[in-house]
Amino acid sequence: MVKEKKNFDPFKGNKINQKFKSPFIDEFNTWRENCQSVTGQQMKVKKIPNLYMFLKRHFVSPFVRSNSRNASFEGEGVNELLTVIEKAVDGNLFTVGNAKIIKQLATVLKGWKDTGEDAGGDGIAADPAFILFTEKVRGRTGQRLKDIKVQGHYMTEAYAGENKVPDEWLTGNNPPHEALFSETSGPYSKPRGLLYIMEDATKEFDNRTTDGFADIELEINTVPEGFDASDFEQLGEIEKYFDSVVRNNALWNAGGRLLVAKLRRDFEAREFVLKEKDQAIIRELARLGKRDDPKAIAGKVTTFRLVATATPLITLVDRALKRKGTNKAPNGYRAWQNKTKRGFDYRKTAKEKYPDSYEDKDFKFKPDQKIISKMWQTLLWRR
Repeated sequence: MVKEKKNFDPFKGNKINQKFKSPFIDEFNTWRENCQSVTGQQMKVKKIPNLYMFLKRHFVSPFVRSNSRNASFEGEGVNELLTVIEKAVDGNLFTVGNAKIIKQLATVLKGWKDTGEDAGGDGIAADPAFILFTEKVRGRTGQRLKDIKVQGHYMTEAYAGENKVPDEWLTGNNPPHEALFSETSGPYSKPRGLLYIMEDATKEFDNRTTDGFADIELEINTVPEGFDASDFEQLGEIEKYFDSVVRNNALWNAGGRLLVAKLRRDFEAREFVLKEKDQAIIRELARLGKRDDPKAIAGKVTTFRLVATATPLITLVDRALKRKGTNKAPNGYRAWQNKTKRGFDYRKTAKEKYPDSYEDKDFKFKPDQKIISKMWQTLLWRR
């Protein structure tokens, strides 16, 4: 089997792999790439390299004529919409705010459909199907006659003869209109028009909430200031893991000493699965933001890994021992560790071990010195 390559992005000292459930990002990229592949020559326009750039110039100065009914809406057209979507899609991580913006923009784009069909009317004319051109009509002898208004494209039969554009381009279905509003896949709308890509994304957001927009895998390397080891136990899988540690002989030596380095390797290799009840605490721990915060990373955390130093691991093992109501390692010897001075050490002191002789002048141990088991002393003496 080929191991899945995970694309982790850095985020506040941690790493995130945001696995999208919604097809929106892939579909937008497909749509964009297709628009970029439709050349200006194919659209029979000059000085515009491709269909995508045509849309990017929508309502952008100096491409809005001063006498146009859209002059007062300069900067509010498809270019603004695409700029916002690009920022959301091309960023490393998709946020709750990005999802909400997509929903809002879908409503805006839908409101633009068919606006401008009333040539000479009032209000915004944002549907590029009805871009207005003035056609200069001349008589048989070449004299200038009354100008007429045409919509959709300037390459009419009167202007271009055999090089005229298809009739449907002049009746509401030119390439930029299709790119935005086609319900099906076509040469200018793959996989379909942008409006319907965005509306489907909106349904995804509404049906799943932004939690369901993506699955998130975490690698947590740093935690916020103020968190301590006990906070990790709020994650059910962490508590469960350390409850297993105090029952696992493989993580303790024969004398009851915790094998901290081995524990750390095992812990950091684990991929913990998150449940619904853990979502709030993992979001706080990884600083992903609250679910309804626009700046929060969109998606539900499904799995996570933790990088930890010896101290919190030792603390969590101690807490697990106390939950179990014991001070002993799985093999029955008193539990201890020697990585940190403040960590647990439940071995008896010399005073406890030898209550009748610890005050003798020739007593070889200090009264508060921890005593290693006899078996372990024997092994040391043999060296």
